[in-house]
Amino acid sequence: MKKTNLRWLVVMLLFLATSINYMDRAVLGVSGPSMMKDLNLSEVQFGLLGSAFFWTYALMQIPVGRIVDKVGPKVTYGVAVAWWSICTILTATGRSIGFLVGIRALMGIGESPAFPTNTRVIQDWLPSKERGIANGIFTMGIAVGAGLTTPLIALIVENLGWQAAFIITGAIGLIWIPIWLIFFKDDPAESKMDSQELEYIRSNEETVTDANKSNVKWYELLKEKNIWCCMYGLFAQNYLLYMMLTWLPTYLVVERNMTLLNAGFNSILPWIFASIGAIVGGLLSDRLIRRGWKAIESRKIIMTIGMLLSLAIIPGAFVTNINLAITFISISLGGMMFANSGTWAILADIAPKGTVGTLAGLQNFVGNIAGWIAPILTGFLVSTMGSFVSALVISGVIGGIAALVYFFILKDRSTTTYKNNTGVI
Repeated sequence: MKKTNLRWLVVMLLFLATSINYMDRAVLGVSGPSMMKDLNLSEVQFGLLGSAFFWTYALMQIPVGRIVDKVGPKVTYGVAVAWWSICTILTATGRSIGFLVGIRALMGIGESPAFPTNTRVIQDWLPSKERGIANGIFTMGIAVGAGLTTPLIALIVENLGWQAAFIITGAIGLIWIPIWLIFFKDDPAESKMDSQELEYIRSNEETVTDANKSNVKWYELLKEKNIWCCMYGLFAQNYLLYMMLTWLPTYLVVERNMTLLNAGFNSILPWIFASIGAIVGGLLSDRLIRRGWKAIESRKIIMTIGMLLSLAIIPGAFVTNINLAITFISISLGGMMFANSGTWAILADIAPKGTVGTLAGLQNFVGNIAGWIAPILTGFLVSTMGSFVSALVISGVIGGIAALVYFFILKDRSTTTYKNNTGVI
């Protein structure tokens, strides 16, 4: 009898949640030119608005990772999606910079459990040799939500106004919640999968019960050099991601003299490359593991190559041909997402038992400090220098350093022992 494949339905739910998550973030960037004109916002004020989300989002990562490990993904995700969807809708009512900054900060709290929850679900529902592609699928939701929806959002903004864009995208998340609560189970054994699939998931893995037991404190994880490599790597990826997420449509309108609708459609190609990069990176890292590579080693090579490709943003800053500029940006985002699938998959390989949610939160905290910096620094640089060139170059340099960190510092195994835990990472 052929085994069931319920684990892949769960992965698709994570993909949808991630797509909704990033669509709700991206609507600000697409609405940017209209909001700036309607509310009389400067580039610096709009950069501040883009940054406000990440103040709370990053700060919540360490406690929320622990919450995921203690409460479980089902309840955590249900509450989180409801929270951020309502905040997205309420953004439409904003008329002052103070109110908008406040609601974006609240939205950051709501979205904070997403990636720690995704990582925990992948660990519980999939064996190690399938986690690369599983992480690639859900991280592809970043590209789908952030970029492939931009033409639709631009059409809504052009025809119904920026307020309608926030209301419609926020409402989509509320539709996802009952599907998740009805279908998903924290323990795969409580789902409708057959014993063959359950045995396959748990082959050569700790059981879910064992995985839940850990006395390791979050700060003890900082003893491990590999964890620092991963945290900086996500910071570099997120710097490029959040700069593009907040500023790409505005960049095309202001720097490349496009209409908002044309900017929406021309934003598609970079995010198509990003989607392909996420899937291909996950597939290749899993294939290397099946060919006998160590898990950390396979993720490392994928992450290094991806961040080298992200350097394409630098020539993209200087070319005068718009099509060539978009091509370089596309290669850069594709490389970043190629690396990103490994960035999340590797956590299950280096985390002590029962700490993957905490570790994901810790990594996401450091990674999302980039969200504090990238939007507002980009706005400041554009305002003072009258160009996006320096902002694009900075993102490329940060990514290039990540490639060096991955290649020279990230090791294929670790020997850190935790006195409160029986394992090593």
